[in-house]
Amino acid sequence: MNPRPASRWRAATGALRGAAREHGLLIGLVTLHLGAAAAMPAILGRRLTFQFSLLDSYLFLGMIGLWALFIVGAADVVISALRARTPRPLAHAGRRIAEHHLDPERWIGGVTVMALLPLFTISFSFLQALAPLLHPVDWDPLFADWDRRLHFGRAPWEWLQPLLGHPAITSLLSMVYASWFFVLYGVMFWQAFSRHDRVLRMQFFLTQLLIWIVLGNVLGTLLLSGGPVYFGRLTGLADPFAPLMDYLHAAAGQWPNVTLSVQERLWDVYLKNGRDGVINGAVMAMPSLHVAAAFGLYLVGRATHRAAGWALGLFALAILISTVHLGWHYAIDGYAGILGTLLIWRAVGRLLRWPPLARRLWGEPARPLGSRIAGHAAGAALGSTRGSNRGTN
Repeated sequence: MNPRPASRWRAATGALRGAAREHGLLIGLVTLHLGAAAAMPAILGRRLTFQFSLLDSYLFLGMIGLWALFIVGAADVVISALRARTPRPLAHAGRRIAEHHLDPERWIGGVTVMALLPLFTISFSFLQALAPLLHPVDWDPLFADWDRRLHFGRAPWEWLQPLLGHPAITSLLSMVYASWFFVLYGVMFWQAFSRHDRVLRMQFFLTQLLIWIVLGNVLGTLLLSGGPVYFGRLTGLADPFAPLMDYLHAAAGQWPNVTLSVQERLWDVYLKNGRDGVINGAVMAMPSLHVAAAFGLYLVGRATHRAAGWALGLFALAILISTVHLGWHYAIDGYAGILGTLLIWRAVGRLLRWPPLARRLWGEPARPLGSRIAGHAAGAALGSTRGSNRGTN
């Protein structure tokens, strides 16, 4: 029986209060980050204009989100119907959608997260673009030397070239690299609307935001470098990566490489950055946020279901290899991103499972850090209607 309107209203208002409490840390972190970005013109003592459309960000995020919700939701309904082995699969699907996917708590939590992400994107992008105004881009010679020493006297791309140096493989890796944004936000939408494990969900989002803040805005500024693709342009030294870039451009004549044009556009943006107070963007390589964020996807995937862990783990590995082969990063950029992400993930997990904070956020203690989740493919990924707050490592 469907609940009466009054019951639905009470459920909706209760979900709103619960969402505000549950997302308190996330809301606070985004607010503080926005405040830091807003204070930078005064700190630097100059007027700054940032060219960024919040509306476009919301529209783009909404487009990705609709597809992500449709794909994951449809998979959940189909898998649920197959497992139920019901003679009336359409009726079962309708009940699944009404009782599970239209749950107010799920939608309020999901919309809360999705409303915060574009705001955070603005503050992160602004602070990232300010990096060259705060610190010179001067770490590339040292990082290139460390990269070579760590890999037995040869640059990592040279080790990879016999295996990957074929135009078709390079083209495929460029498409994998270009898919990073869509995979990242697809997983974010999945987790935003998941109620399967509220602690794991919040651990994922706080980890992702802290990756961009700590590894991106803080360490990225202090260790500012451009990466192999810009080595010669930034340093004025003999470019050890010129053979790699020559190969990439030659290979693009046979098979498309979708990242080469992006590299040139980013360089043009970097050259114009800061002129007349207009902030556009910056080149930033250490640590690799592409690898760090992808490794964060692997961690939440592994904690949710073995198959998701394998899929996202292979994706993270492909991103790490692609960043080196396509000239975006030194290998140590990726290693630093992985290490930093793992440390943040562990720290956030312990914080969220601290009993006083867990009771504040969810009204009950979270399960210990070492507990595991027995996953259920797409159905478990979306989770139960009410959602548990089980923990994971």
